[in-house]
Amino acid sequence: MKRKNLSEEQKEYQALLQSVTDYVIAVNRNYQIIMANDLFINKLGARSEGFCYKAWKNRDDKCDDCLVEKSFRDGRVHQNEEAIVLKDGRIAQMLIKSTPVKDDQGKIVYVLEAATDITEKKRLQQELKSVKGNLEKIIDARLNHLQKSEEKYRTIFERSRDALILTDSNGKIMEINRAGVEILGYRNKEDLLDLTSVKELFKDPEEFYQFQKQAFGEGVVTEFEVRLVGGKSRSFDALITSNVILDLIGRIIGYVIIIRDITKRKKAQQQIEMRNTRLAILNAISMTISNSLDLNEVLNSTIDKIRELLESDSVRIYLLDGKRNVLNLAAHKGLSSEFISKSHIRHREVGAGFLGQAVLACETRVVDNIEAFEDSYAVLMVMECVDSTAFIRVVSNGQPLWVMVVSSYSGFKFSANYVDFLTAIGNQIGVAVDNANLYENLKRAYQKLKEAQEQVIRTEKLASLGKLAATVAHEINNPLAAVLTYTRLMMKLMSRGRFTQERLEDIARYLTIMESETARCGEIVKNLLAFSRQPKITMETSSIEELIEKTLVLISHDLEMKNIQLVKEIEPDLPKIKCSSRHIQQALLNLLSNASEAMTEGGTLTVTAKRSKSDGFVEAVISDTGCGISEEDLKNIFEPFFTTKEEGRGVGLGLSVVHGIITRHNGSIEIESKPDEGSTFKVRLPTVR
Repeated sequence: MKRKNLSEEQKEYQALLQSVTDYVIAVNRNYQIIMANDLFINKLGARSEGFCYKAWKNRDDKCDDCLVEKSFRDGRVHQNEEAIVLKDGRIAQMLIKSTPVKDDQGKIVYVLEAATDITEKKRLQQELKSVKGNLEKIIDARLNHLQKSEEKYRTIFERSRDALILTDSNGKIMEINRAGVEILGYRNKEDLLDLTSVKELFKDPEEFYQFQKQAFGEGVVTEFEVRLVGGKSRSFDALITSNVILDLIGRIIGYVIIIRDITKRKKAQQQIEMRNTRLAILNAISMTISNSLDLNEVLNSTIDKIRELLESDSVRIYLLDGKRNVLNLAAHKGLSSEFISKSHIRHREVGAGFLGQAVLACETRVVDNIEAFEDSYAVLMVMECVDSTAFIRVVSNGQPLWVMVVSSYSGFKFSANYVDFLTAIGNQIGVAVDNANLYENLKRAYQKLKEAQEQVIRTEKLASLGKLAATVAHEINNPLAAVLTYTRLMMKLMSRGRFTQERLEDIARYLTIMESETARCGEIVKNLLAFSRQPKITMETSSIEELIEKTLVLISHDLEMKNIQLVKEIEPDLPKIKCSSRHIQQALLNLLSNASEAMTEGGTLTVTAKRSKSDGFVEAVISDTGCGISEEDLKNIFEPFFTTKEEGRGVGLGLSVVHGIITRHNGSIEIESKPDEGSTFKVRLPTVR
């Protein structure tokens, strides 16, 4: 075959260089690049005639560990990883390999230097290394956590004070902690592991089926209360909490069962319930005592509570008589009429039988078997089917007060706590007895006081009647004396023939005086009737402003004659009042007349109507600038027959009548007054709601 020349070989090499994906150059012994593929030229920006160290590393001299030099020297392939800066400034990790190329005589013509970009490979290797390192750490941490968790749960398992049981799907015990062995009362763990199923721990098989049904259906059981049976037939109350154990495909492969012994807790709870029941009884008895002072009602209600809440069959309560020699049956429930009808059951002398001896004993006596005791009255209790009885003595102020007898027909044993509680009830009833006795004494004292008060009232009424008679007699006697005098005078004139035309003026004057005095007597009688009769009031809705206006019209002429200035201050839109218009107008007229009479030399009368500071009321205020009232007289101003007017000008019934009218309207009246300054009457009346 004809040998190809050098230029053809170069062309073939050049074509080969362009076909590869690596950076490839050919370098002679002077480190000059004699050939380079386009990838090398484009990415590194080097020319084919340049030096290799300039192209690769941008150096001015060959590299210290030059691969080209090594390949020329020993004729072998050499490689190295280096960081190369590309034309775009990016740093690429390159695997550079130098391969010597020889001619036919074996002489190295040039070195072919090829570089493979391994940047991405390096990055992936680094990430893989990082992931591998993290994965190893995660696995180590997980194993360490599992080991610690196993140690922790093993510690919890062994140190738990509750029984922890692991079973298979059939309920056979696979593992149990030390507390479980102790709670269930077995000698060792092996005895429990020998059981066929946890079903053997349930006292009632039906409760096991309920537990199993709930665990299978819901996957969890929370605080299932049950009665369990342990070693040596030990029975106790327990709370069971359980979870199922599932495999990877969701099948039940076992159960975790937690058993807590609640026997002590239930006993404590029962004691609390018993205390609460007893407190409820004491509270009920206390409420009964506080709601009534009738001794029979208190005793019977207390017996009902005792029988209802303590399930006692019968209760009797005996009270000592005044001489403290005999016990008398005061109340009873639950006994036959035949038994109660016996005289020695209804009454018992102190010291006779169990009952009579209870008064003398220093402590409560309990008889559990009556037939075994010698007592002349025991046969009656046996006939009544009484089995056990407690005799509770109650003492007040150091002295026996009464005895409560509580009996049972069913063989009930009276414990010390039960007896103490009955004694507490007895003391409560003792308070009721003391209160009832005090109440009776108070009633008797009140009755005596009432009788004495009635006697005083009768005496006072007689005195008031005498005062009234004297006042009325005095007030009426004067005008009647005038009438009588002028009547006799006219009769004398007539008998002497002096009843002439010339004396008509005198006779007319006499008749006028007689008319005035007779009218005065009528007014006195009218006021007296108004005070004593207390006429019926007809209520209607009225305006206080209108009532004041109507009343002022009646007295306006009198005010004008006496030179009294009237000032009105009426608040607009006052609420209506419900009243007897006639009576309220009468009360206002009396107050206005009194004010007018108090200002003999003129003055100012102020009438005000406004809303009261107290909700639901209006106020009518009447003030004058008259003579006023002394502090001593103010105390009696509303008393009947009390007056500060001059003799012959009033009997003291006007303000008393006013006070009665306002009071019967559910209102109030107040007065403020100072001598020589005037008086103010404030009337407060309820509004229509």
